[in-house]
Amino acid sequence: MNGDSFDRNDYARKILNYPAMMVPSVQEPIIKTLIDALPENSTMIDPFMGASNTIITSMRYGINSFGQDINPLSLLISQVKTHIYSEDLKISFSNFKKRLSRARSEKIDVSFKNIDKWFKSEVQIELSQIRRLIIQEEDLFIRKFYWVTLAEVIRLTNNDRTSTFKMHVRTQEEIDNRNLSPKEYFEKICKRSINDIFEVKKKLIENDLLENDKYKYNVEVTWGDSKEKLNTDKKFNLLVTSPPYGDNHTTVTYGQFSYLPLQWIPVEDIDENISMNYLDVIQEIDSRSLGGKNISDYSTIEKELFRKSKTLKRFFKNFNSEERLKARKVVSFIYDLDTTIDNVLEKMMPNSFYAWTVGNRNVNNKEVENDKILTELLATKGIKNFTDLEREILSKRMPDKNNFSKTMSKEKILIYNS
Repeated sequence: MNGDSFDRNDYARKILNYPAMMVPSVQEPIIKTLIDALPENSTMIDPFMGASNTIITSMRYGINSFGQDINPLSLLISQVKTHIYSEDLKISFSNFKKRLSRARSEKIDVSFKNIDKWFKSEVQIELSQIRRLIIQEEDLFIRKFYWVTLAEVIRLTNNDRTSTFKMHVRTQEEIDNRNLSPKEYFEKICKRSINDIFEVKKKLIENDLLENDKYKYNVEVTWGDSKEKLNTDKKFNLLVTSPPYGDNHTTVTYGQFSYLPLQWIPVEDIDENISMNYLDVIQEIDSRSLGGKNISDYSTIEKELFRKSKTLKRFFKNFNSEERLKARKVVSFIYDLDTTIDNVLEKMMPNSFYAWTVGNRNVNNKEVENDKILTELLATKGIKNFTDLEREILSKRMPDKNNFSKTMSKEKILIYNS
């Protein structure tokens, strides 16, 4: 089950360089193989959809799909990538370019704590010019497309170092030497992203999956905390997902990655149901994610989890009392993951397949065997390991200098069935 013979089209991955994205050419053969073993009109769920590459891949096979994520930026990307755009997008962009070239106002429309630390004044001016024109666009989904483009522009033109997931400002010398035009970036990225989106649409047309510019099957992406609940009443017979490999504070800080772009994007243009205040505190999204908050009663939870996973118990018992304080972050993460699994299982039909992509990491110089822990957790719920695959981590968008990525060279794709 390798991806070598499958289409290397990147499924519009470049519209926003989201961290640690699942690789479609790896997921596609898995989905294809599992779908062949399931009844017609199969349904797929991804409770950690991220940049929605599993959802986009499933669309290629006419699968009804549902995805959820706690990060509002993830939802926005997913809304754009799963939407079928008409030629109106190209017409809008042609007009947008003309209006943007005439924009001269130096008014800055956005203000938040430390904005001058993260953005040079000339960058703020051009971002504001772009933002005002996006707001004037009447079509909501075209606005969403522009917001995603703006998010990528912000990633490339702010003063944050891109070599790490955590927010670290560049040196003043670096900032002074960077002369970047958000307007130039916006036009370039828009053009590229439109081509990518219509390339995906072309593939769907070739597979006879569109009718009157609409996807023939049901695709739903929502904002939500999967450890609290999944916002759907539907049932599914396939899960394809990649959860975080540890708490976001110490692994991939998706929230910090998203903090600056989200300051510029009106929440009502993403989803009015988002109930999290993610604008005031940089760590808010990461704190709300798996393992993001300390547990008040560790002893009870440890006893419960150690009963379910001997691997987790063995990992934890290897530490002295001082080291165990750090290792409790792992316990918090596994506890939240276990709770999420229970929520997912409530939405699954009998005789379902589950494909989990996981990676092991190091804490206190000891490996957290997420693959074995997950298998043990699922076994307590009657879900048995069917097969597993291992692959090198080559194509994920990982930073060059990051303690987390240095400890990970492989990830496993674990397939289970009930």
